[in-house]
Amino acid sequence: MPEAAATPASAPLLFGRYRVAERLGTTRLATVYTATDERLQRRVLLHLLRKDLVGQAQPVARFTAQVSQMARRSHPALLEVFDSGEVHGRPFMISEYCTGRPLRGLGLLTVEQALLYLRQVAGAVAVCQARRDADAPLGLYHPPISSSNLLLVDEGRVKLVDSWQLPPAEVPGDLAHYRAPELSEGHAATPASTVYALGMLLYELLTGVRPISGPDAQATALAHLSAQIPPLHVARPSLYLPSADDLLARATARAPAQRFPDAQAFGAALDSLWRDLGATTRPLAPPPRTPSARSQPPAAPPPAPAPSQSTVLPGAARPAGRVRRQAPAADPVARRRQGLARGLLGWLVLLGLVALVATASYFAVSTLLDRLTRLPVPQVPGLPQLPTADRGGPFGWLEELFGGDEVYLVNITEGLNLRREPDAGDATNIITVVPNGTPVRKLEGPRVEGGIPWLRVRVTVDGRELEGWMSLNYLQRKE
Repeated sequence: MPEAAATPASAPLLFGRYRVAERLGTTRLATVYTATDERLQRRVLLHLLRKDLVGQAQPVARFTAQVSQMARRSHPALLEVFDSGEVHGRPFMISEYCTGRPLRGLGLLTVEQALLYLRQVAGAVAVCQARRDADAPLGLYHPPISSSNLLLVDEGRVKLVDSWQLPPAEVPGDLAHYRAPELSEGHAATPASTVYALGMLLYELLTGVRPISGPDAQATALAHLSAQIPPLHVARPSLYLPSADDLLARATARAPAQRFPDAQAFGAALDSLWRDLGATTRPLAPPPRTPSARSQPPAAPPPAPAPSQSTVLPGAARPAGRVRRQAPAADPVARRRQGLARGLLGWLVLLGLVALVATASYFAVSTLLDRLTRLPVPQVPGLPQLPTADRGGPFGWLEELFGGDEVYLVNITEGLNLRREPDAGDATNIITVVPNGTPVRKLEGPRVEGGIPWLRVRVTVDGRELEGWMSLNYLQRKE
């Protein structure tokens, strides 16, 4: 089978069922292609053992064992295995179709997004670690922990995969950022070693940087023996999250016995942090200074209320310093001028409010007529001429004022859902699917719901002008 992408006319057919379409890339063991299952009429991925590894007993046995273990576990953040076999002496695996962007290089995430994605990864690893047996003493196989192996595949959903988007030569250097220190000392891996990698990934997702690195893979791996990750606010000054710092300190402890024992315990700590997020996430600020009891000055007694004139006995002396001086009588002419000035100012304010209400009412009626009847609205003499070009009718100037000039492009191959409300979990909430590359105009947002930033947009699809909500993760700002 050729390594290059096949043309539609010469696309191979495996076992009379899988029509191979396009070569996506290469992992540590396999070459990955897109294909079509012609029996079930669905897109799939073909993972075929690399041609240069054919005949090498160890890579072949490793690939076969991984396929067998992957078929025995199931989790939404892991690829589901559909089929496996061998063609021309090369083992292969058929998995669910998956496409997306790696979180590595995606940009700084919100705290909610980072925790949402990592909770999915921790759950997937926990499922694998729970299935330990003689063939898998550490649990079933899962791809190595790395932001390069974490694909954002949908609104708020990630997949942990053996990435085919990273060249195999760069994989050792990439994975060295998550390598537990005991592994560099020659000790065997344990579930706590994976917890260390999850902690490093959490720090990266929260701050956008990898805390430990070196000039090459070996130097990076050895740096974990002595380096300690700094507090989150050192890498991201706007983030003050002590509970997350405590969680990271335990997950990345130098000694494996001081970490969370496995991914399940780490995931439970993530869930607790998620619940406390609203109370603990705040801008970095020094704690309030509380003076000690010795340094506090004695409280001054409350001032005694001044006696009113009606409570002072005849002939009693008034307290010193409390002598009331009678104000001089106001000039009647000045007082009348002040009254006139205040009255005039009140009339001016009232007239301004009336004019504002009348103008706003005119704009509202104009917009309503324009949208319902599409008839030209007569211009009232004395009012400004309203622009009605491609800016949404008579309210175009308001769109410019409140950000309506922001245009985005849909940036996902399969198209992006336009939803009535910002809710990724409700399929009945979908209005339509907007094709890739379609321009949309921002109306409102961003608004974070379920850990996902949403924009309310206006878009034209098949000649219809629609409004709804879209995930900002799949929208690219048009320059």
